[in-house]
Amino acid sequence: MTLIKRIVAAVTLSLAAAGFTVNETGLPAPVERAAIMAALLVMTPEMEGTVYEAYPDTGGVWTICTGHTLGVSRGDEASPEQCAAYLRADLGEAVDFVMREVPSASLFQKIALADFAYNLGLRALAKSTLLQYAKAGLHDLAAKQFGRWMFVAGRDCRQPKSNCGGIPMRRELQRQVYMVRP
Repeated sequence: MTLIKRIVAAVTLSLAAAGFTVNETGLPAPVERAAIMAALLVMTPEMEGTVYEAYPDTGGVWTICTGHTLGVSRGDEASPEQCAAYLRADLGEAVDFVMREVPSASLFQKIALADFAYNLGLRALAKSTLLQYAKAGLHDLAAKQFGRWMFVAGRDCRQPKSNCGGIPMRRELQRQVYMVRP
């Protein structure tokens, strides 16, 4: 099963457990948030990977677990339980930001935007043309913006020598999720 299908399945199951379907609009905020989190708990670890010892990411930022960076230093170690808690808290912050900033976006658009915010930071999304287009309802233009975010620490991740080839794959996945129409 492809990653997109697994993401859709996670959303569908989460909504079904709450008595809703993926095609419904006007979901209660807690139900929508839970569905977005369910999708991200499939999508984000697949893109990030999980490492229990601190390491500098491709941008030189000390990172641990599944992309957690806050307060991480060389030599830090974390347990699987700590990593799960970091992931839920960090994803929750991204989801809450997206739900607040783009309440009219579709469920799958919010999933893509939240993963983007998790990966690049809330400030990067807040300042982006991507978010401006999403807020304006210009979703085809917003989807194209994912392809502009291909650089890490000044290196073009489309170039094999840059050692960040996962970025173009992640941006394409985000674009595809953003465009899902159940």
